[in-house]
Amino acid sequence: MADPSEPKPNEIDADNLSRLLELELIQKRATWKQAGDRYRSFRAAGFVFLFVLIVGCLVGGYFAFMRVNKERANQPTTSAVEH
Repeated sequence: MADPSEPKPNEIDADNLSRLLELELIQKRATWKQAGDRYRSFRAAGFVFLFVLIVGCLVGGYFAFMRVNKERANQPTTSAVEH
């Protein structure tokens, strides 16, 4: 007969199960952390791109405005000369 003090083969050890679940949770946390870091880096790259785009548009608008201002100042006034 089987000794009742020995665990049955299909009986699950509670300590072993808790260790296995803890290891699985540690692995999932590491995966979630990597995914979160990747998401944050993509978001930061998006903000940097938008910042560079906005600064580029502002600089381009400034130079366009200065050029139009310069051409407007260099135009001769013909309305007073025609009389």
